[in-house]
Amino acid sequence: MSRFAKTVATAACWATVAATLTTLIGTQPANAAEPTTGDCHVNAPLGPKGSNLQSTTICEAPHLSETFLVGSLPSGFPDPAKATAKQIAAVRASNCTVERMNAYLGLNSRIPSRFRPVALFPNSVEYAAGDRWIRCDVVYSSGLSLGEIPKPAAAWVADNAADLSVFNYCTPGVGYSKMPSPTKTLAQDCTSPTKQWVLVARPTVGTIAQKYPGSRSLDTKASAKCKGFKNTYSGGIKDPYGRGWSYIFPMAKGWAEGVRTVSCWVPLKQYVNSKG
Repeated sequence: MSRFAKTVATAACWATVAATLTTLIGTQPANAAEPTTGDCHVNAPLGPKGSNLQSTTICEAPHLSETFLVGSLPSGFPDPAKATAKQIAAVRASNCTVERMNAYLGLNSRIPSRFRPVALFPNSVEYAAGDRWIRCDVVYSSGLSLGEIPKPAAAWVADNAADLSVFNYCTPGVGYSKMPSPTKTLAQDCTSPTKQWVLVARPTVGTIAQKYPGSRSLDTKASAKCKGFKNTYSGGIKDPYGRGWSYIFPMAKGWAEGVRTVSCWVPLKQYVNSKG
């Protein structure tokens, strides 16, 4: 157990958790300093009201989030507390991107990692005082909670440059099918090749402006996007679960919160064996 509590966020799947995190509105005092790139925070950006508290810590100590970009809200953007989910999702999508997060981290991995970008906004008092920033933080997932980043995030990545697989995102197969579950998807260390699946891609299946196309349509799109990974990571072994790939797509709630990707999975044993 860490020296400070990890905050748990329950959700249908981590993709939805990440989208939920990015829509949260802060509660910091109006006279708090504006955010700065490189700040590290011991408070987690979680909860029904969210938090953009500026309680910073030295980055060499364990922390729960680290600011990788400070952007500006577009002209005419309303008080974030009154903004629609689509407005929040759009400004998040144009600022707090995985590409910018990875550039900050110096992370060049061929598959998605357990690092996630989240977005935070001024609260109503700050907005009324003229604050128009958007803060992009990197967090590290551990189960359905946030894990500690033990040192400056880029330094942590650099320490593992020879084997970035330490940041891979694995989850156990559950239920009768032993496949990843959209309601029980847990981010875990990749330590059980015969029981875990590894996330190998997050392809996009829509735009922020697009209306929810329905679960049947997304099911078809997710299948088309992900089925090729069975061959990419075949590993030359018998599929331990009777199927060499799986996928999870956003439901209506996740779509409303800005999720426009599906997650593609292959059995960890296949992935490991395919790398030789």
